[in-house]
Amino acid sequence: MAKEEDPNNVKELYNWLAVSEKESPKWAPKTKRKWNLEVVEPYGRCTVATEHIAEGDVLFVDAPVITGPKQTCDLICLGCYRMLDNFDYACSKCLWPLCGKACEQRGYHPLECSVFCKNPKKPIIEDYDDNHSLYESILPLRCFLLKEKFPQKWSTLTAMESHDDLRRGTELWRRQQHGIVNFLIDTHGLNATADEINRCTGVLDVNCHEVRSFVPGSRDEYRVRGLYPMCAMMSHDCASNTHHTLLDDMTMLVVASRPIKKGEQLTATYTHILSATTERRKHLHYSKFFHCLCERCKDPTEMGTYFGALRCSQGGCGGSVTSTNPKDETNMSPWECNRCRFMVKAETVERLNKMIYFELARIPPRAIMEVEGIFQKYKNVLHPQHFHLIGMKHTLSELYGRVENNTLGELTVQQINRKIECCRDLLTVLDMLDPGISRMRGLTLYELHAPLLMLANKLFAEKALTKQKFLRKMEEAAKLLEKCIHCLQFEPMSSYEGEICKIAEGSLKELKGSMKQVETLGPQFFKESSPEAGPAEQEKDLTLKDILASLEIPDHH
Repeated sequence: MAKEEDPNNVKELYNWLAVSEKESPKWAPKTKRKWNLEVVEPYGRCTVATEHIAEGDVLFVDAPVITGPKQTCDLICLGCYRMLDNFDYACSKCLWPLCGKACEQRGYHPLECSVFCKNPKKPIIEDYDDNHSLYESILPLRCFLLKEKFPQKWSTLTAMESHDDLRRGTELWRRQQHGIVNFLIDTHGLNATADEINRCTGVLDVNCHEVRSFVPGSRDEYRVRGLYPMCAMMSHDCASNTHHTLLDDMTMLVVASRPIKKGEQLTATYTHILSATTERRKHLHYSKFFHCLCERCKDPTEMGTYFGALRCSQGGCGGSVTSTNPKDETNMSPWECNRCRFMVKAETVERLNKMIYFELARIPPRAIMEVEGIFQKYKNVLHPQHFHLIGMKHTLSELYGRVENNTLGELTVQQINRKIECCRDLLTVLDMLDPGISRMRGLTLYELHAPLLMLANKLFAEKALTKQKFLRKMEEAAKLLEKCIHCLQFEPMSSYEGEICKIAEGSLKELKGSMKQVETLGPQFFKESSPEAGPAEQEKDLTLKDILASLEIPDHH
């Protein structure tokens, strides 16, 4: 089809979808396509549902046009992406770091090797830091070399948006001229024009996904970048309706994370779900060159979560301070209390958030008390669901019960209470911002079920529960596990999430067997119902405070 007959390259992208379906693993789910690529202003090309799509429906699989290291990363093998502790082996041709001889012909390394071997100079390990451009140049170079080596991939790549007109003259553009364009053309004599390299770099900046690669036989996780054309066609939304996961061969599987109506766009999130509006919009403008105007960004309360809000500092007020205009492209609109109308400068809010961010960044890994210290320091300054507080609760929900000297069997009653509180508060926010299938939701549900179940078992051992209440507590844990499995069902078994899903399946089966046994037990094993209490009082659920009575929980791992 001639370019003038297909000015938006829709056919080219459909062709790539066919390639992806052919190259995807045989076991990968295959379903009827329920969406079309359409051109919708002001979004441009996007994916639109042609019929109702149910939560969990597989939308498509997307093979990468190309993959490679992130712009900055630790020492990495360019063949298999395994992290390297030391620069022990250099490619015999180009002298770049690899695992060993076998990786000289593995993956996409032969592409850059064909260029670097003409001017071989072994880089020194000190060059591999955040300020050096060595890894930043690899993926743009690989993209350019597709032109001769893989013409179909090159055709697909050039069908994607680069926004060179918007990128030109920006700080990012200037940095890439030195670190990528000059490095490849002047230092290594690449036979390319600056415009050609900038085109490749722009396609990557606008469309690339950060992905995880699991090296066979290794439990370590490494981060690289991949160019996934069909994923890139989905419009961004800060509360998206799709979930993507990376299969072991680096194919992307995309499913509906919640129901999608006919005529509704399929959307993805290009930012972190636990970032507030100002941070998300700045990131999107800097890296993707657009100002987000999704429903979450337009709402000062962020869909009722008050995710970026402060607590009013005026005595006795207790109101929530939010932006008067979150859509402001300068991010300079003042903030205002929803009760007393007290005003706060946008610069003040930004300085506060940066200060907390830097304090958190200085905390050593797995340092529970340090996280708690910062939480206590700012809990009366920030809204209870502020993104910094929820982020800390996310961290604490994973650390309590999983670190040395704080395993489940070692936690105090107060710490058990805290872990459950953190899990529940995080899930409350996810219910509003990321409902349905969510990797974070699945892991949090798993973190929550075990302490609740163990507390119920302890109360049962002490004859502190009636049979009905004990069964309800077991049923609650079972439902948490079922939801966990639902959220993690598409994760590859090589991943941490896939392992948790497998463990949850086994735990659910065991729990249902235990529930059947409990139903057969006689009244001597349970707390007697108070004869004075009516049926309603007998069946009343225990409060969280009741459940968290003095209990020590053994480690469930």
